[in-house]
Amino acid sequence: MLLEQINPVARNKLWVDDFRNPPSPEGYSIARSYKEAIDRLNNFKYDEVFLDHDLGDFDGDKEHTGYDVLKHIVQMKMDGKPVPTKYTLLTANPVGRERMQGMIDRYLSS
Repeated sequence: MLLEQINPVARNKLWVDDFRNPPSPEGYSIARSYKEAIDRLNNFKYDEVFLDHDLGDFDGDKEHTGYDVLKHIVQMKMDGKPVPTKYTLLTANPVGRERMQGMIDRYLSS
């Protein structure tokens, strides 16, 4: 069975990365694209999110990144919906990491 096929309902951690896998498949739901991440966030509750910045996900000329996933989570919070409480950044992109950490610090820190 592929890691992506494991039932997301049984997982409380969301792993958003187009390439890497979590250290163990247990407890993780895996999203390989922006769309998959948004779908899972809209339909399941997660305690923790692990995010890559560069997802290799394009819609025409528009690149969807982990930063866009965070923007969606912030909007969910502003709409009064439950959001994860812990965020771990997986990205090696220093500019992307800084932008993502800034959004977490500003809008998603308790």
